Amino acid sequence: MAKMRHRRIGTIGTTVRVLGGLSLLFGALADGLAWGLAWHSALLGLVAFPAVMVGAGLVARRFAGGPVRFTGPFGLAVNTAVIVILYMIDYTVDAAALFYGVTLLVSAWRAQPGCEATVLSNWILRRDDQLGCPVLAPIDEAEARLIARTRQHRARTEAGTA
Repeated sequence: MAKMRHRRIGTIGTTVRVLGGLSLLFGALADGLAWGLAWHSALLGLVAFPAVMVGAGLVARRFAGGPVRFTGPFGLAVNTAVIVILYMIDYTVDAAALFYGVTLLVSAWRAQPGCEATVLSNWILRRDDQLGCPVLAPIDEAEARLIARTRQHRARTEAGTA
């Protein structure tokens, strides 16, 4: 029997990741009315970028005592700058869309919160490193608060009817 994993993101976070991932993959694969992906984009997006993140995870495992939390304002600024730079360079735009699209889908499937950039390295290395994420972190935080409030309301309602 398969072990059931606890979902760490809710329906909203999952939906945002699936829709975002599919949109990015469509953008990476569609070039106007033609379909295709340059070999360098596939190599960068499916091999090089994930390898860089796994390498960063290996460094973190070697030097950090536990999971890395680069989620404050500086971490958010650095991660946002990396994303903007990758999308500003014609040579890396499709690779970035491919990498982020795939990792968003994996993140939705694995129900992993936080930034999609770490989902593959976390999965491979069995870590829980988190980077500041300009879109997903606020969504995950807001949904977690909403779920907590809903649970509190249910508990009060059930206590009042018992």
